Amino acid sequence: MGTKGSYTGNGTPASKELQNNVTQWLDAVAAAGPGGAEKQLDPRQLLPSLRLFGSSGGHTDGPGGGTGAGGGGGGAGRSAGGGAQRTIAQSSRTAGRAAAAAYAYRTGNAAALRELGLDYAQLQAVVHDPIEWTRRIVDAACGPLADGTIEDTERRFVASEVAQWVLEAGTADAPPSPDEVVRETLAMIIFEAVVSETAAKMNDGSRPAWATADGERQLLDTARALADRASLTITGPSAAEITRAVEEGIGAMRSIWMEP
Repeated sequence: MGTKGSYTGNGTPASKELQNNVTQWLDAVAAAGPGGAEKQLDPRQLLPSLRLFGSSGGHTDGPGGGTGAGGGGGGAGRSAGGGAQRTIAQSSRTAGRAAAAAYAYRTGNAAALRELGLDYAQLQAVVHDPIEWTRRIVDAACGPLADGTIEDTERRFVASEVAQWVLEAGTADAPPSPDEVVRETLAMIIFEAVVSETAAKMNDGSRPAWATADGERQLLDTARALADRASLTITGPSAAEITRAVEEGIGAMRSIWMEP
């Protein structure tokens, strides 16, 4: 689960604070040993992740972020400007489109799928193949595979995970509500940004493999707990409505975090 590799973060204060929070907690998890008392991560310790998303143009917080020179460590897939250049709008749009497409397919809304460039009958023809359904939804939501930057990889991963969750959550007669879809989308956006920024330190070999795997599981649970606290206004399951709710949710949480 999550983005792996040698990427060492975008070098911003938010990234460094996030790395410090996560690695200190993960060290405590490893020290407790398998089966030891579970070391819970406070959702507030993931709040720096919200400052990784710029309002426009990829600009985040402080030197080294966005287009700042020399920001962040190296690693394959790194953005040309010195680190992952995330924006609230881009992350919300691709994740929102994927969530809406999966919801439209799940609920048999052929018209909504057509608006997203998908054909309901063609998807139905791919009998019992959720992987193929997800692949087509991700392609429609994110477009062609780009140049392998960290942020593009993140957006595609989030779109895939959100689409798969929407297709499988709930029961056959009761799909997740639009509010639940938006909160899961928020959680996946936060989770993947956290794992990307902390990947090198989490996977540096200083801890047993079980601790890292357990850490990623708890990170996702914590991201979900943070998303559950978001104040949302969701009016429906369309791509525009879900995207707007996700974007406003990130923006609202980010504004609260950035207050003095």
